[in-house]
Amino acid sequence: MEAIAFLFYYITPYVAVVVFFGGIGYRVYRWWRRPPVAAHLSLYPQPRGRMGRLFDALIDMFTLKGLLRVNKPLWLGGFIMHLGLLLILVGHVRAFTDFYFLWDLLRWGEEQQHQFSAVAGTIAGILFSLPLLYLLARRWSGPVKWLSTPEDYFLLFLLIAIALTGFHMRLLRRVAIEELHAFFRGLATFRWQPPPTSTGVGFIYHFAFVQILMIYFPFSKLMHTIGSVFSKMVARS
Repeated sequence: MEAIAFLFYYITPYVAVVVFFGGIGYRVYRWWRRPPVAAHLSLYPQPRGRMGRLFDALIDMFTLKGLLRVNKPLWLGGFIMHLGLLLILVGHVRAFTDFYFLWDLLRWGEEQQHQFSAVAGTIAGILFSLPLLYLLARRWSGPVKWLSTPEDYFLLFLLIAIALTGFHMRLLRRVAIEELHAFFRGLATFRWQPPPTSTGVGFIYHFAFVQILMIYFPFSKLMHTIGSVFSKMVARS
């Protein structure tokens, strides 16, 4: 068990980062190098200029406008999940550094920072987790069940596992943010530090699940988050 923990603490994080960014870069390069289609795929209204098309495609991706017109319940679940994910990503910045300027501006001490992070993190986790349960339940019955693949279930269970282990640290532990800073800075500078102890056993599982997601991401259906931008730009060209 100690050998496996050592791998997930100090070896596989580098593999995950290389595969994640390298895989995404390779996929984007492949898309960019493909010859343009012969047919004209423009949609009305057509934004002007490449930046206009990019901006319109990003708005479409973040608001899920196309899904809203087709399936409102699914749009609501997807929008709430993406909102929760965005808040979680912003909150996880504190694992590497801190919002010192914000705390100084608000004149908050350590206890106030902890209380705010606990409330905001819990809300973000709920916004992210509940839609995942809805998406999972949606695949257990009806026509969606017959269209679902093992990959669909694997991704949902993996995301739920990440959320649950995150809740374990957020709700059952008082995490010392300084331990996280030291650990991740050690990884970034190749001066390894002991793993955080205030997080309890939930950290190693949470960290491992995130690494698995990062390694799998470039080869999974989740690449639609990036591919959709390119497809929408083509449709608006």
